[in-house]
Amino acid sequence: MSRRHGASGRRGFTLIEVSIALVILGLLVGLGAQLLPMLVKQKKLSDSRMLVKEAKTAIIGYVMATGRLPYASATTNGTVTTGRLSGYLPWATLGMAGRDPYNTTLFYAVESHLVNTTSTAQFKQRLALLISGATTADLFCVDTSVTPNATVPVAFVVISAGENMRADSPNDDNNNRRVDVNDDNRFAAPSRPITSTYDDVLESAGLPYLNGLIP
Repeated sequence: MSRRHGASGRRGFTLIEVSIALVILGLLVGLGAQLLPMLVKQKKLSDSRMLVKEAKTAIIGYVMATGRLPYASATTNGTVTTGRLSGYLPWATLGMAGRDPYNTTLFYAVESHLVNTTSTAQFKQRLALLISGATTADLFCVDTSVTPNATVPVAFVVISAGENMRADSPNDDNNNRRVDVNDDNRFAAPSRPITSTYDDVLESAGLPYLNGLIP
């Protein structure tokens, strides 16, 4: 029986095979170059949503510890400004990061009747009055996806300005790119989808939801 030895039994790649491999490699590199920005964009959006949810959890923890909601911060330094109801998230007071993946400080607005209580019992009383309508609420989320629009009182909202690094309407009413005391305290619903004109990431705490969490 004969046996082949050495290189005589091996066949190298042909020019056609090498060319096909290079074409496929080029397509994969091009596809990767197109996908990378999209993947980075999705990662930042996902991280923003996580951070806003983290802020919501931290605020609820603050209520449990102090019996009241924190005031907003007038500046990006993250410390509470007494009497301030709309502005930046008091992230330093809450002990968390205050900037989203786009390096923009989170915004925050709070129901005025829930910032000066002195115990969780009193906080619950105020919530009950707001829920029943005996006290007029002054902070709302408006769901424009239904007709008529659903206007729901909320205890607080936290907002990441998103990729465009500015608060969008209806969260910003005077077109100054941020949430402040000159806005009308009516915000988008958390379920509002991202579009070409709206990319804010928003979380809110409804009054019944918060009432169910406070012991």
